[in-house]
Amino acid sequence: MQEIKRSCRKLITDEGLFNVADTIDRLVNVDIPARGSIGVLFEAARAQSGEGKKPLCLAAVELLQKAVRPGDYVFITTGWAEQPANIPDRSETDGPAGAAALARAIRLTLGGLPVILTDDYLVEGMRPVMTAAGFHVTAPERLPNSLSTELGFACCPTLAVLGLPIDVEQDRRLEAELLDRYRPACCISIERGGMNRHGRIHGMGGCDFSLSQAKMDFLFTGAAERGIATLGIGDGGNEIGMANIEAAVREKVRYGDRCKCPCQAGIVPDYAKVDVLVTATISNWGGYGVASLLALAEGKLDAMCSEELEARVLDSYLQAEFHDSISACVAPSADGCEAAVQLAVITLIRKSIFMGLSHFPAPDRE
Repeated sequence: MQEIKRSCRKLITDEGLFNVADTIDRLVNVDIPARGSIGVLFEAARAQSGEGKKPLCLAAVELLQKAVRPGDYVFITTGWAEQPANIPDRSETDGPAGAAALARAIRLTLGGLPVILTDDYLVEGMRPVMTAAGFHVTAPERLPNSLSTELGFACCPTLAVLGLPIDVEQDRRLEAELLDRYRPACCISIERGGMNRHGRIHGMGGCDFSLSQAKMDFLFTGAAERGIATLGIGDGGNEIGMANIEAAVREKVRYGDRCKCPCQAGIVPDYAKVDVLVTATISNWGGYGVASLLALAEGKLDAMCSEELEARVLDSYLQAEFHDSISACVAPSADGCEAAVQLAVITLIRKSIFMGLSHFPAPDRE
């Protein structure tokens, strides 16, 4: 296959990009579900970003732009089966849609090759969600073929969906093997539970989910050891990446310092940190924000999230039998917010981008 070169067209000034990123940051952190904790997480994460001045979405985009080159693998972990006794092989709806948006933007703008990592029992359900986002699902080794234009037209984007077991030692070994085999340029977590000091993974409500989840934290500690970029996206203080703001979660988030399970060490993960942490009211929204800002920064607006595409992804939850963790129903919604709310967030993200383009066009676009 011929060498693939990355192309980037500057559409907006640096000032404009910053302003749009700041708007998206604040938009995706508005506490629509009124849970009362996202403001604490956002303020703590933002305080760590560029002396408190750089928008989180912009920091994430800059990390991806620096790390990912055409043909590089990018690992994205998501999926949360938060009713293991009731429906042990189905995920909640927050996470997969945001992962799909990130995978699409990374593939279309940077030429990265997305690999979705989830629990082995969620692979079947994850496939139709990724297909709804426009991907064919195939083996990781075949992903580079989707970058080829040898036949005279663009090939359909492809990604891989891989499952990992719940067993801790198997996870540790397999995640190291994956890092060494595919040498990803970046590892991303979106709405994925992180371990605390006792190896426990908790939900926001303080309960222990350790026995129903693969421990993806080893992927991120292994990435750090290998100099691989890492990005975490979360909304509750209990996800991979929240170790970056451990003190704030312990002090200000319910169950942050003391959980309901016997470990009594709190829901905040303190095992694996990330290079950049992005908070969002609903983790999917963080994925939408980063994906759309990446499309703007790379000058490829077709890679932005759109209402039409996202409606298709949300509808795929019905086929996957993924459920809203708040309403406890199989539905095209997430965290108690109906599809109309999810699509409205995308509408506002897109509006901020187009307004930014009109106010701050790059010189060659004037």
